[in-house]
Amino acid sequence: MHILVMSRSTLSHGFGGFERQCEDLCEGFVRAGHKVTVLTTSRDDGVEEEERMGYTVKFLSPSTPMKLSRAWFNRALAEIREIHKENPIDVIHSNEFAAKGAIGWARKNDIPLAVVCHGSLRTELLSFLSAADMRPRYWHWLILTPLHLLRRCILWEMPMRRAAKSIVLVSPTLSGDFRMFSGGKVDVIENGISLPKNTSNGSTGEEIRLLCTGRADKQKGFQTAIRAVAEIEDMPLHLDIIGTGPYFDDLKRISSDLGTDDKVTFHGRVDDDELNRAYSSADIYLIPTTRYEGLPLALLEAMSHGIPTISSEIGGNSDVITHNHDGIFIKPGNLPELISSIRRLGNDQEERKRISQAARATTERRFDKERMVAETLETLESLVHIS
Repeated sequence: MHILVMSRSTLSHGFGGFERQCEDLCEGFVRAGHKVTVLTTSRDDGVEEEERMGYTVKFLSPSTPMKLSRAWFNRALAEIREIHKENPIDVIHSNEFAAKGAIGWARKNDIPLAVVCHGSLRTELLSFLSAADMRPRYWHWLILTPLHLLRRCILWEMPMRRAAKSIVLVSPTLSGDFRMFSGGKVDVIENGISLPKNTSNGSTGEEIRLLCTGRADKQKGFQTAIRAVAEIEDMPLHLDIIGTGPYFDDLKRISSDLGTDDKVTFHGRVDDDELNRAYSSADIYLIPTTRYEGLPLALLEAMSHGIPTISSEIGGNSDVITHNHDGIFIKPGNLPELISSIRRLGNDQEERKRISQAARATTERRFDKERMVAETLETLESLVHIS
């Protein structure tokens, strides 16, 4: 089976759960004996094609890295036609709206389309409203942002829903948003991860090590973690931030302005070995996000390493964590609650150990990567057989 994977970004663009999931699936498809071609947006370094673990990734121009546009949709469609001539495509696996430009071509050529959805109009609106800054100079965003989201839903999301033979949701939380308008096409396939053999040992000294990983977007709330470290002066803390993104330089400036340069280390993008070392030495993992998360791989990875997590009670996080059992919830982006939770876990080693063991058990029971790959392949193969 020739699987065409379309995504606005891959791990070549940056470090994040969205990109990690795409790569894990592609590698799993290849291990199962399938041919995989990936179409994505351009790279800053100008690389146009890359071979990765048995599959080909094509970085298409004209485009802005990690951003979908009409120009990219047109370029992708032209590329699809050429690929199909050389090696017929059996099914298209689209990460969110990446295949929008190929809807008509797929229908004409009887190529089934599966769309992976990490959120919905409702979750995006709720995320925006929960994090909206209500100061007067920002009030215009209360009108413009919902209108932008509604436009995207009408022009992108609804056509993709109608065209898709399968709508794959990464979290059960989304089911109600999609079943109403999508008939019987909805499949829930929760994200999966590679379960590490070893779990976190925590830091070796008196200092409590906090960890944030993922794409450095403002909505991820890393700035809230930095502010928490700045305000907790009576506890030895150090925050490690791993990942890059558009907000990376702003985070460094915030840390400098708050005088936490000696308490916060920005690692940027790291390899898997360094990431695992960071996990193994972390005492507490933080996800103070201010926006909806489908089912964040960063949360699952931290839990699989047995790290107690403090995360925003939003979106797919609530599908994973049971509050005070295998993690702790705070309100999205709430600084006082984050500070209180850090103090609670930082001062109680036995509590950290209890939550650590429960977190590891949760990921072992529900979130194995091979299960995710197998369920996705089963869905794709069923679409090919039906068509």
